[in-house]
Amino acid sequence: MDRQLLSKILAQMRKNLKDGKSIGDMKVGALLALGHQLEAIFYYLGHELGTTLKVKQVKDINQIPNELKDIISQFNLGEVEITEATQEVIQLKMKDHSSIKDLVKKGIKATGSFCSFEAGLLAGIVEKLSDQHCFAQEVGCSLQTGQNFCEFMVVLTQKD
Repeated sequence: MDRQLLSKILAQMRKNLKDGKSIGDMKVGALLALGHQLEAIFYYLGHELGTTLKVKQVKDINQIPNELKDIISQFNLGEVEITEATQEVIQLKMKDHSSIKDLVKKGIKATGSFCSFEAGLLAGIVEKLSDQHCFAQEVGCSLQTGQNFCEFMVVLTQKD
């Protein structure tokens, strides 16, 4: 892996997010052209980007859902609704995020999960906020369900 190139790509993606510009065209095109074997790569890229965003670690884990909502808004990642939040799991709905917003408008459907980039991004942000390892997964994609949102679950590992 070319770390310098990856750093440049992540810096440009971070700038585009902050400026409210799209970052989805490149990854959506690649996913449609090459299939879902890229899910792990996009999860990794999202995770790496999430850990590079300038966010402060929270002292109280109960602050994470509100901080997450603020960060998603600040970086123009979409609209979010937290549906459940415990010390182990955060479940949320996101709409108008980069992976699907243009596709939903065109009526495109897909099977399975499609938004691995956002799952990785959420995991990276929550890791940065909590200083705990996290895993995130899309549990319902709007391209499959026909809803106007995708559902995600972020699982926080417990510190020993």
